[in-house]
Amino acid sequence: MALPSLPAQAPAADWMINPAPFQAGVYRTSNSNEVALDNGLVRRVFRVAPNAATVALENLMTGESELRSVRPEAILTLNGKDYPVGGLLGQPIQNYLLPEWVEAMTNQPSAFRCAGFEVGKTQARFPWKPRLEWMANPALWPPPGIALTFSYTAPSSLEKVTVAVHYELFDGLPLISKWITVSNGTASALHLSAFKSELLV
Repeated sequence: MALPSLPAQAPAADWMINPAPFQAGVYRTSNSNEVALDNGLVRRVFRVAPNAATVALENLMTGESELRSVRPEAILTLNGKDYPVGGLLGQPIQNYLLPEWVEAMTNQPSAFRCAGFEVGKTQARFPWKPRLEWMANPALWPPPGIALTFSYTAPSSLEKVTVAVHYELFDGLPLISKWITVSNGTASALHLSAFKSELLV
């Protein structure tokens, strides 16, 4: 997928006074195996090969990195067994991350593996009626921004089970939304007893 290049720097403005310059987008970084969610306030960078994994989480307002270690994007307990979704192996120390370590990381054979990604618009996932008497200005619904969805295929033991990990980054807000969708393409029941999004810090 053709994506624009990552902006060189964030807009010089106060987002709480004027959020308009901080538009959310999906970009290519200088590494062809990476994509980034960025709105000038926060940036989340994903490595997409040999599997999808967050390799940077940056507070662009302070210049601080919020990521210490590479983890799966989610962990699902299916039919009593834990399955990582994405992620990479090989980080030698878990309390900080050096970019050169990422280049040597490998895929975990038992993990759901990234099959691609799509870019779209934010979606209204539930109905909401604004109470205009409580607002100085009318609010848009859904909040404007951009959506990035990664698709994952299962390891051989769970053939025809797929997972999507969804992210939304909003215009003018240092906020990323995340959720998962599990699809069972088999004729048998699939018991999902637990799920979690791995902590990244």
